[in-house]
Amino acid sequence: SRLATCVRANSPQRLPSPAAAMQPLARASLVLAFCAAAWGINLRSGGQDPKGPGQAEPTMDGACAECNKHAEYLDREDPCVCHATDVMGTFANDATKELTTRKGYGFETTNTGKERLPEGWMWHCRPVSATEGLWKQCPAAPAAP
Repeated sequence: SRLATCVRANSPQRLPSPAAAMQPLARASLVLAFCAAAWGINLRSGGQDPKGPGQAEPTMDGACAECNKHAEYLDREDPCVCHATDVMGTFANDATKELTTRKGYGFETTNTGKERLPEGWMWHCRPVSATEGLWKQCPAAPAAP
């Protein structure tokens, strides 16, 4: 028994196998990959607010805030007075199409898509068209402190 204790005390320790030594690194790499994927999904799914130039904002307030943010850089000759319009509700398209069919001695009209597209607001420094009520003036930006 003394001999066994002496042999155990003087024998080299068992080193972990290479596969076991790589497990913590593999776990860390996997966690890092999931974090990077989640960050990428957030950027693609509209994690930005506002969405940026040329992208329709979901609300008029969002479009007006974006316009007010850039207005001071856009007033070279005339002051930029922000206006916004809901481009998703301006024109009829296939998503809001109605189908009219005969039924009995009359006709029946059904909506084949959505009744209305979700709002999508774009801004400009002044109304782009003369259509009455299409472009709404944004509230003035609050004065900087």
